Amino acid sequence: MWKIIKYGLIGWLVLSILTFPFYWPFIRMFWVFLPMVESPNYEPPATAIEARLQDIDYLSKLTEYDRSFSDAAKLEFTNRLATIESNAEDMSEGAFYLAIAEAVALADNGHTNVSYRPQYSKYDTIGARLYAFSDGLYVLRAAPEHVGALGHRVVAIDDVPIETLQSELGKFKGGNAVWRTLYSTLLIESPPLLEAAGYAVSPDQIDLTLETPAGDLERVTFPAISAENASDQPWRAAWETLLPETGNPVYEGWSHVLEPERGSIPDYLSTPWQPLSYPMDGNGLYIRALRGFAAGDQSIKSAYKEMLAEHPKGSLDYLVVDFRLHDGGDYTKSMAFAKAAPKRVKEDGDIYIITGPNTFSAAIVTTAMLKYYAGDRGVIIGEQMGDREQFWAERGTSFRLPNSGYYINYATGYHDWENGCKGEPYCYTMNEMYEVPAGSLAPTVTIPLSFAEFQRGEDVVMDWVNAQRQ
Repeated sequence: MWKIIKYGLIGWLVLSILTFPFYWPFIRMFWVFLPMVESPNYEPPATAIEARLQDIDYLSKLTEYDRSFSDAAKLEFTNRLATIESNAEDMSEGAFYLAIAEAVALADNGHTNVSYRPQYSKYDTIGARLYAFSDGLYVLRAAPEHVGALGHRVVAIDDVPIETLQSELGKFKGGNAVWRTLYSTLLIESPPLLEAAGYAVSPDQIDLTLETPAGDLERVTFPAISAENASDQPWRAAWETLLPETGNPVYEGWSHVLEPERGSIPDYLSTPWQPLSYPMDGNGLYIRALRGFAAGDQSIKSAYKEMLAEHPKGSLDYLVVDFRLHDGGDYTKSMAFAKAAPKRVKEDGDIYIITGPNTFSAAIVTTAMLKYYAGDRGVIIGEQMGDREQFWAERGTSFRLPNSGYYINYATGYHDWENGCKGEPYCYTMNEMYEVPAGSLAPTVTIPLSFAEFQRGEDVVMDWVNAQRQ
């Protein structure tokens, strides 16, 4: 019996030694990039100010986990927290939230931010939803009492030019200018947060100066409203404002500029939570890239495989892959697609990769892989992505302030999808295994979308593709 145990242990030891090189990268991944965040350990606060001081103290530990802060940014972050601490007693709740957001945004990293969900779930908003196009910020959705504002361009808010607001509110969000501008809209829609930031006269309402389609200016007051069960609202991505139907009960009774009587819906905005592909004239294929972690009732891998199933190697003259609504997920679920899809296109064919402001995180990775494997056939078209080719992502357990409950997203792993990051101290494990140096991911052909084109249901990027194929 003892011999069996002895030889069994020896066999286990030998097997462990032989397989260790295979398992080590995954062990390192969990150890280095997926940390267990230390839970807050404070006595129940006796006062509101004590609660805030505990939150600030806990927030000071953020740079122990997040690696995107430069040394200078770490110092500024520490100094900023000291300022917040000294002013905490006099801050409104909105001012406290924004002060924390601004401090975290010093990392200048798209994945390192305070959750923006409170901006529409905790704080009051107006009865309108806005979206920025190439020619300005427009009212896309409106409550019944503001339906007359649909399709109007926002010129100013409480006499502050909208361009000034979009620029200055960017300090509350980390990342590139495109990402900051995209999500500044959530703050613009919230009177109490705009007032806390010093750009609105009152937390109870804002006055929008609107330009009508005829070119006339009008000033409209939008009161702050609290949606019923606002705290239960689903997560809201910026691109959802483009959709006439989101399934969000908050918008019951509201109107949208793309409702049938007002406009038509371009294909890429239809059923965005489901897989979408269709054949195109001239032996082409359109595929909308799959976001998140599943594709309706299918896995992302199986959905992509099904989209390509009827198209054998070298059978297509061209392929279009659309990342405009893809704002993240698990890029490992899309790697096989990024390698396989270019093989379906003839050697002298074309592969068009569409990006836009909402293209973020895993979408950037998949864009890079698709461009790399497409080679000279690949061309990026559309608008600039919502992040840089170099960024920090990945995280472990949640980092949440103990009393306010504000969730802080932090980042532990480095990405460089222009040059590759292999050899960098904190290059993410999966990148070291699968990365490709894709070069610049800026659009080769920039195709901006105006509001008028959007309202008419035009897809200017696909119109450009169709023109190339004629």
